[in-house]
Amino acid sequence: MADPPPSGGVSGSKPYNLYTHGFLSSPTVGYRVTDHGPVRKIGGNPVAGMGSWPKTASPDGRHLLVASGVPAVLRNYDIDNVGRLHLRQETPLPDIPVGLEFTPDSKNFYLTMGVANATIQPYRMTDDGSARPLGRRVPVGQPLDGLTTVMVTPNTRHLIVGSYLRHELLRFDIKADRTLTPVRQRVPTQSGPIFPVITPNGRHVYIMNETGNSVSGYNILGDGRLVPTGQAPMPTGLFPHVASVTPDGRFMYVPNLASTFISVFAINSNGTLRALPNAQTGTSPLGPMPESSTLSPSGKVLWTLGQDMARGNECIMQRFFVMPNGTLRHDRSTYVRTGTLISDGKVITMAPGR
Repeated sequence: MADPPPSGGVSGSKPYNLYTHGFLSSPTVGYRVTDHGPVRKIGGNPVAGMGSWPKTASPDGRHLLVASGVPAVLRNYDIDNVGRLHLRQETPLPDIPVGLEFTPDSKNFYLTMGVANATIQPYRMTDDGSARPLGRRVPVGQPLDGLTTVMVTPNTRHLIVGSYLRHELLRFDIKADRTLTPVRQRVPTQSGPIFPVITPNGRHVYIMNETGNSVSGYNILGDGRLVPTGQAPMPTGLFPHVASVTPDGRFMYVPNLASTFISVFAINSNGTLRALPNAQTGTSPLGPMPESSTLSPSGKVLWTLGQDMARGNECIMQRFFVMPNGTLRHDRSTYVRTGTLISDGKVITMAPGR
């Protein structure tokens, strides 16, 4: 039995889907869940492919995209009404995929590629659910631009990219036809910027400084310009990775790849952060170490996937209840062994139920 919901109840009785994989495992393992009910495995283990950093679901819950590095392939799955995946399309890629993100209307997505000399390929989703390239690949701009992860602003006007090797946050503008302009802005970050996350109101963006063990914040002005909040980078655990922001934009949760806790922050109206108590993910120094996170559709539950070194680096999925004050309460009864290995990248993805 799962822990009871926090006082006042947890909304979210409608089922939704979670899809997990491991960086060094081939299958995608899916689960049908609710905010406070049992975790039920979805039948089948469709291929994710080895070396998969990026994975994303369309906001309408109809498609799951998974891009693998070995071989470099983009796989497009249809999601049926009970969460099963059906391969619609498998497309070879010209370089190693790194970042992948849909537009809010589910009609387009952007794929970043390349450890160096990175490029971005826009795509559109056709009426039948197929993915088609939209224009040519856009160079990120500099030879050392690489390992670029990506987010789309809620108004679909800008693409924000973390350039890992150059320690910069980049802004591209999105044209009316959803193709991209050349890079419009470069902003310095701390070391190893990765996995940007944008608040739902589109006013703030945060970048995880993986090797700097911190998170930096920027305000997004009306014309899309990125301006530092003026706050020094906030410390996290070791190797902060795929963070989540609550739907009301008040709290952010940062899992740490090499620490056994989630860093918890309140988001102030001016974009600065206030540290709240960390949420422990395990009692052993070997794990589970949370690496990737996603929130339920209600925003009342945070799910994480991280590796447990005591179990041979098996990926473990856990559930945390989001309390009214933004802190997390660990549902200690939910410890799901996925059978996949090594969490690195967007290895857990939520797709709304239909």
